Order: sequence, then C-alpha cells, then structure tokens
Amino acid sequence: MIDMSWEKPQCKMEGILGICGKDSDIREEEFEYFMGARYQGEVSEGMETLLIPPSGWAVFPNVIDTWKRIYSEWLPTSGYQLGNLPCIENFLAPGHQPENELWVPVITGYMEVKG
Repeated sequence: MIDMSWEKPQCKMEGILGICGKDSDIREEEFEYFMGARYQGEVSEGMETLLIPPSGWAVFPNVIDTWKRIYSEWLPTSGYQLGNLPCIENFLAPGHQPENELWVPVITGYMEVKG
C-alpha cells in the first residue's frame, strides 16, 4: 500500500487510508476496519475494491484528538448531518504536516429547525 500511495502519489494529500466501518454512525465497540489506498489499476489477489462516491467531507487534523470530540462537541453545533458513508482516517506520508486527518462524511446545507 505504501507503493500505491506514498511513493507513487496521485495528489499531494495521498495517504494510507483507514476506512471505519460501513457508515459514519459508529455506535458499537467493534466494527469492521479496512486499510487501503487510492489506486487505479489491477487489484492484486487477496485484495478487494471499495468504491466511495463523491461526497461532502469535514476534514480534521489529528485523528486521535478528533475522535474524542467529533460526536459530542463538533457535530451537534456544526449545522451538518452525518453522511451515510464511512469515516476515513488518512495517514499521510512521513514528514507531512499534519501527520494524519479524519475525514467525516457530511450532508451540507442541513440545519435543524427548532420551534
């Protein structure tokens, strides 16, 4: 995967991806976690393809700090709703700042109306 992303990047934000479950609403202690990289070409034996459609994303530096606060602080006050895609942890190439990011799928233009 390092060859696919860090050594042969397709863009300057290329990284090794941690795909968290099947959608962004993770409530259980255990969930599926996939490791991957953006790649165009033949898929090697033993690997599978996961296509993630274009979407709106909120991007936060520092995966560990963000997980602690995303659902309790940011989401309730952001005006966004979670999209129905997995959250993605992006681990960027060595020497890149930030070292990692959390991408949270969001539906833009959502505002809760309180009456």
